[in-house]
Amino acid sequence: MYKFIAFLFILGIGSASGQSQYLQLLDDSQNWILETPKIQKKELVFTNYTKSKLELNTMIWKFLPNGRLEYDYQSSEEVYACAGVDFLDMDVDECRWSYDPTSLILTLQIKGGYASLDDFVFKRDYKVSMLDNGVDYGYKLTLDKEYFFNDLRKSK
Repeated sequence: MYKFIAFLFILGIGSASGQSQYLQLLDDSQNWILETPKIQKKELVFTNYTKSKLELNTMIWKFLPNGRLEYDYQSSEEVYACAGVDFLDMDVDECRWSYDPTSLILTLQIKGGYASLDDFVFKRDYKVSMLDNGVDYGYKLTLDKEYFFNDLRKSK
């Protein structure tokens, strides 16, 4: 009886750790739509990429191996021009990610600005949770800890 209970306990730990170790978000063959374009907010939402979701200047992220990030802006084929868009411009050479599967914490280090006007640098830990609303699937990142923040717009 005790062996059977121990077997179930080990099986439960193994399956739980296996689930926490694999995040489709970090699969470099996947593209993700950043649904919360103001990256300085406390929650970031990424949903699965499909062309049908493209609107005016949709920001697409890709989490590359070795902690690198890549991004692009895409628009719907019906959009021909835009004005006054608040673009997030990231310095991808300075941006990094890391993930701790035991705590489900994704750390993002981002250097960038909006339309290259207001530069910022931050390094934050986000608690990762699944997002599944029946139509989209993706991930919600909720701010857990901020290591530092540098807003160069503030006077020194």
